[in-house]
Amino acid sequence: MGKKELFWELAVKAVKTLVALFALFGAGYFVETLPYASALPFLSAKLPVGVFLNAVISLLAVALFVKFGAEASPAADGLLDFMPGAGKLARSVVKILALMFSYYAFQDAIFPFIAEFEWVYQSLFLGFTLFFVVRAVLQVYYSSEEISRFLIAALRPAREAAPAKAKENPPA
Repeated sequence: MGKKELFWELAVKAVKTLVALFALFGAGYFVETLPYASALPFLSAKLPVGVFLNAVISLLAVALFVKFGAEASPAADGLLDFMPGAGKLARSVVKILALMFSYYAFQDAIFPFIAEFEWVYQSLFLGFTLFFVVRAVLQVYYSSEEISRFLIAALRPAREAAPAKAKENPPA
């Protein structure tokens, strides 16, 4: 499969994910604007139904986004063939983005119950984010020689082409 086909396959998966996310967040916005969802408690007075449903919709959105990362991984491997494990790197980046979204998405549902222990919530997200950041950095490090060879090969023809043209057209 050529790079052009891989790019279009990746584009289709990205648009499919965006459409699904748009539908989910549209439903979430609709539920949030319902007047009876904002005041109705779910498990306790600390958690309104609207906040709970937004947390559920956010969880579904995170699952969709992570699924996109898994589906896009083979295309990333094919498009970035100069870097072994490009798909793993793409999955790690998607998971970092999903964690950053999740941190803000679940605060309203979690913080009322852990008022004195918000540091646990923050520490949990920091730990997972650092894990995936280190994983991504190590993936780039392990592929650094192949990336370097690709970059040098990309720069080398440009430098060799200039002296060759100069030999063909000597100054008068």
